[in-house]
Amino acid sequence: MENKFVKDIISRMSEDQKIGALLTLGFTGTMIRPHIYDAVLKYHCGGLRLTPVSRLFGSYVDPKSGKMVLDVTDTKGYKKEISPPAVTASQYAQMLEELQAAAAKRPLGLPLHFSFDQEGGTSADFNFGGVNIFPKPMGVRAAGDPNLAYAVARATARQSKAVGFSWIHSPVLDVNSEPMNPEIYTRAYSDIAEETAEYAVKTCKGFKEEKFIATGKHFPGRGHSAVDAHFEMPVIKVDRDTMMNRELLPYRELIKRDLLPSIMTAHSIFPAFDDTDIATVSKKILTGLLRDTLGFDGVITTDSMTMGGVALRYGVANACALALEAGADLVLMKAENQLVAETFNKIKEFVRQGRIKEEELDQKVYRVLKVKYDNGLFTPTTREDPELVLRDPGITALSKHIARRSVLIQKNRDIPLKKTGKILVVEQINKTPNDFYWHPGILYKNCIKYCSSIDYLETAYTFDESDKERILQNISVYDAVVITNFYIRGKLSNNQFIEELLAKNNSASSPKIIVITNTPYPLSIPENCPNLIISFATSPDNMEVCAGALFGEINPEGIWPIAWKDK
Repeated sequence: MENKFVKDIISRMSEDQKIGALLTLGFTGTMIRPHIYDAVLKYHCGGLRLTPVSRLFGSYVDPKSGKMVLDVTDTKGYKKEISPPAVTASQYAQMLEELQAAAAKRPLGLPLHFSFDQEGGTSADFNFGGVNIFPKPMGVRAAGDPNLAYAVARATARQSKAVGFSWIHSPVLDVNSEPMNPEIYTRAYSDIAEETAEYAVKTCKGFKEEKFIATGKHFPGRGHSAVDAHFEMPVIKVDRDTMMNRELLPYRELIKRDLLPSIMTAHSIFPAFDDTDIATVSKKILTGLLRDTLGFDGVITTDSMTMGGVALRYGVANACALALEAGADLVLMKAENQLVAETFNKIKEFVRQGRIKEEELDQKVYRVLKVKYDNGLFTPTTREDPELVLRDPGITALSKHIARRSVLIQKNRDIPLKKTGKILVVEQINKTPNDFYWHPGILYKNCIKYCSSIDYLETAYTFDESDKERILQNISVYDAVVITNFYIRGKLSNNQFIEELLAKNNSASSPKIIVITNTPYPLSIPENCPNLIISFATSPDNMEVCAGALFGEINPEGIWPIAWKDK
């Protein structure tokens, strides 16, 4: 049924306002600077993609070569590598209210949407103030109960809405059929299409009940790739039948059940559907496959248009306009520099040239505004107190419950450790807000509960030469060494060094070495590892379970979540 309220608004919008409504622009950090107000007032943006955990929007650096793929930085006077001002959940909520108040003063008073990533684990743009961080999607699957996915979605939505977030870029619908996928890995629920669909359905039901805008990604499916689209162009060499029955199965299920208000595109080439253009700018894929074949009538949004895979091939501003021409409704352009004006003007050029027809422009704006209307953005209610929601006993209990249910002991020669032994914890500096609730050394902090003779050695995420030297110099005096080997996209693995360490310390008199990692894949598992705990998240509750498991005080209940087995 046609929404007359939205139709009336569109009839009163200028061309510039319509173009702006199709833009999700970037807001990095925790301080509103003038260019953010420009995004709202000058460029009429429909919403902002929020990244409070960083101070600057950064360029992507290829972890293999160390080279910057595309320079999109603009420091605005900032010095690099400084953390943003620390805020509480309530303080951040107040800041977002200021931005909504500014948007309300625009000629038509259109509300902003605030989008973000909150997949789980380190993929959490809202990670400060003691928010309960749930495991990665594969960790939710490792818990073995689809109903937990529903509960996690509702808890994630409640916590996030209390701060002001309204549009989540989840769930990940990729079926991770390539074990060496450097970008998707545990961000997927599974490598089995049916299980991915089952858990995604529960997740989207939870989001829908909370009126929280979900986004299925990355269409039509980026699970079968050994390339990271942030740095180069993946070509997904999967035949059409397999794509239809595996990659697209979760989308078909969710579309059929009317559970997907929006879908995010993949910056990859899919020869089965279009052997020339990436999906994000392919009319064959966005209009032909997604709209016409699958019958999707919700919002199509792009992934970040500054990622190397798309930006280097088409140019950022041009790619944004091409995506809209191909069938997208929203473009995600996070760079906070001259690219904002370039993108806006390039889209206007496409409209003026008739490449994006006025009727098509209106249809795009309608879809975007309607999904906001359907989820209450035009009629905001009094939000919950963020501090009360984050401390809600039901949510905190759920976080601890699913942490215990997701962690698993995969290899066990020497666990549990003796509490009387001399133990060293070697822990990577992880992506945390570095506040009271979640900070570097969180595993070590939890281990101290069980053993008084325990020492700490902190390393970079990818060990540098100094880290390696300190590890080699120190481990011989310990009875046991607990070493983290977490993996995150964009960082090199520590596998080789740990494999060499294990090979040198394999006698009865050598210290026992226990590896804690966050994936079930060779990406982060040394080949000769005799003791292995898989955490599926590096967040506080999962680290608490890992520490308890090390000393036999907590019995983790995670189950192997995928069909693939390491031979």
